[in-house]
Amino acid sequence: MRMNDGRVVSNFILQALQGEPLTVYRSGSQMRVFQYVSDLVNGLVALMDSNVSSPVNLGNPEEHTILEFARLIKTLLAVGVKFSFFLKPRTTPREGNQTSRKRS
Repeated sequence: MRMNDGRVVSNFILQALQGEPLTVYRSGSQMRVFQYVSDLVNGLVALMDSNVSSPVNLGNPEEHTILEFARLIKTLLAVGVKFSFFLKPRTTPREGNQTSRKRS
């Protein structure tokens, strides 16, 4: 994973370490599931070694909101992290670079 690659994990960590506010879109209520790559690989290997032929969910069943994750980053890094709330992403494929910032 590269820093500043558009993924929430790397973006939040990079922003926090650089003393920038964490960018949260809308209310931050969007749900995400996080998983260690090694857990997924181990699950795939175990599935390939099994006789299971039906669909299998190898994901993490625990969902978290983006805002919960932002608060976790703030707690773990123990720095004065703030949040910047935006109504929509800075760029969207159809609309170009139009930012609507929500005042918090």
